[in-house]
This record gives sequence, C-alpha cells and structure tokens, in this order.
Amino acid sequence: LLLASTLLLLLPLLFSIGSFARIRRGMLLFSDGAEWMVPGTPKHTRVVSAVKVADSHLPGSRTCLVRSSTAEVLLRLYGFTPEHRIGVAKEDSGEISAHSWLKLDGEVIIGELDDLPRFDPLPSLDATEVV
Repeated sequence: LLLASTLLLLLPLLFSIGSFARIRRGMLLFSDGAEWMVPGTPKHTRVVSAVKVADSHLPGSRTCLVRSSTAEVLLRLYGFTPEHRIGVAKEDSGEISAHSWLKLDGEVIIGELDDLPRFDPLPSLDATEVV
C-alpha cells in the first residue's frame, strides 16, 4: 500500500512536468529491472486491489491515467505484463473524452466502466509496429 500510495501521489506531479511517454518508459524500466526487490508473489487481483484501496484513502482524486499507470508499474514489479490501453470517445456535446485502463489476459483489471465500449482504443502503448 505504501508504494501504491507513493505512486498515486507522485505520478500526477511527474506527468505535469514531463511527457507521459517518457515518464512511463522510465517507470517501466525501473519496475522491469526491480522484480527481484519485491517480496512475495501476490495474485494480480491483490495488486490491483492495493491500488484501489490506497486511492480511496488518499485526499483528493486522481485520474484514470494515474490509477492505471500506478497499477501497471506495480503489476510489472511482480512479473505481470498488463496491456495499458487508452481510448477516446466523442460526447454528445462534441467534446472528446479519454479513458485509460489495463487488461490482463484479455480482461479489464482496472479502469472498468459500464460504458467502456464507447471508447475507441488507440493503438496499444506497447505496439512495436505501426498499424
């Protein structure tokens, strides 16, 4: 919970001073290289639950991008490789909305919404080729 809380508070600051892509790349390099430092082998549901609990106990609110990025870093620390998705939707007012979520083994594990299908997913953040 401590690491989840720290990331939930730190990432908004980092995203405000640097690009999402660069911050994410650095965080994932760290998490992929630091697997040996974290004890235990929790199930992915427990890691996601820790992010949700930490988020609910911190003051203020965080965006779906911050919550999904926090979960992605922690999941990768424990050896999971979730797919980070960002989607966009056009509102009735003409405004564009965006949403961020994680999938693991084809299932949404954080960022669930009843109307998630209305968001058109952008290419995967981990795509190595242009579609």
